[in-house]
Amino acid sequence: MSDCFDYSSDDTEDDDQYGEEDVNCNEYDDDDFYKSDDQFDGRNQISDYASEGTNQTDSEEESFNSNVVDSPGGKTKLWKPIVPKDFMPDVNAIYQSLEEAVEMYKLYADKAGFGVRLNTVTRFGDKTIKKRYVVCNKMGKIPNRSTDTLDPEGNGRNKRNSNFKITDCKALIKFERLHMQTNACKIYEFEENHNHPLETKEERRYSKRPRRLSYKDKEFIVRSSTSNIGATKAHKLQASLQGGYENVGPEAIDYKNFRRKVGNIIGDKDAQLVVDKMNMRKDEFHNYTFEYKCVDSVLNAMFWADETDKLYYKEFGDVISFDATFRTNKYGMIFVPFTAIDNHKRPINIGAGLLSNESIESYRWLLEGFLKAHVSADFLKNTDFRKRFTKLVWNVYIEPEVFESRWKLLMRKFKLQDKRWFKDMYRD
Repeated sequence: MSDCFDYSSDDTEDDDQYGEEDVNCNEYDDDDFYKSDDQFDGRNQISDYASEGTNQTDSEEESFNSNVVDSPGGKTKLWKPIVPKDFMPDVNAIYQSLEEAVEMYKLYADKAGFGVRLNTVTRFGDKTIKKRYVVCNKMGKIPNRSTDTLDPEGNGRNKRNSNFKITDCKALIKFERLHMQTNACKIYEFEENHNHPLETKEERRYSKRPRRLSYKDKEFIVRSSTSNIGATKAHKLQASLQGGYENVGPEAIDYKNFRRKVGNIIGDKDAQLVVDKMNMRKDEFHNYTFEYKCVDSVLNAMFWADETDKLYYKEFGDVISFDATFRTNKYGMIFVPFTAIDNHKRPINIGAGLLSNESIESYRWLLEGFLKAHVSADFLKNTDFRKRFTKLVWNVYIEPEVFESRWKLLMRKFKLQDKRWFKDMYRD
């Protein structure tokens, strides 16, 4: 099938606001919160520790990659990431482009153990970006979602279970372009402390960035699907090839979600994709034959044969068989391969077709497509020839001497003396 899938992906959420003034994007609506990709799909995160007076031990409240420090007021705990100095953002550091600066912060966040998203943006008068905020993905406040089923005025809203918690984290970084004439930018503010535990090494593999599907992953899912291998089995197969599940970044649910998206893109256009692909081959490849038939805009039958099939037929077309016992399990169409035997007594393909049903009309159409591909079609369209040929061949009362005489006359009249198909038919 032709490639029609968008394989691009991004591991941040862009809350881009087009305007020249700063816009605070900390408010979440219901759908945005529940669409977060950083939830752990059934795995429990470390509980948020935000206030004094809890009974958690130090081992429970600290991450392996962070130090716990007191907030300036001493009322809450903050988590300070521990990362190599080479990955630490440096205030007033200058970068060649905003993209390079954002990528630097993504790498830092990956080492520290938290997710990020693009937030507030300020623009120059020409709509180019002046300032950009990149924040912790736990930033923002959730609206009150209290539910009381006994309250007649309550809506009794069903909430999706999620381990992802918004904590109004203030960790962020702010970039600013030096001026309109350059893409270079600098860091002018950086807050590194978080009000929630950071992800451990074990938990990090379930976050969004490691679970992002690469192009090879997406190609593997699509190719597995064309081989009737489902997304879950494809994930197991990938884990086997990579030496274990810990070596496969995406989870099985990520494979299933992508496979569903591919199906949504194709929808009911799969038959058209096949027709377009075969027509493209017909235009690009020499001596390629493709015929198809639609009934009420539904693909009913198709036949194809390439140049190699035609050469095989020319050399080994004495005995031909076709088997209509194969059915595709997805569409219920009958696969009909045309097979001959070469001089090594091996089966060779000389054409193939797909039929939606086994009616006489369908088989007649398929055999006509086969003849059109392998036999010169000029004389088959000649009604005079067809009339004479049928009258001669199907006359059971004709004497052998008369048949041979009339056969030679027919061959000379339509210049078919050198056509091997008629010579072989005459000898048989």
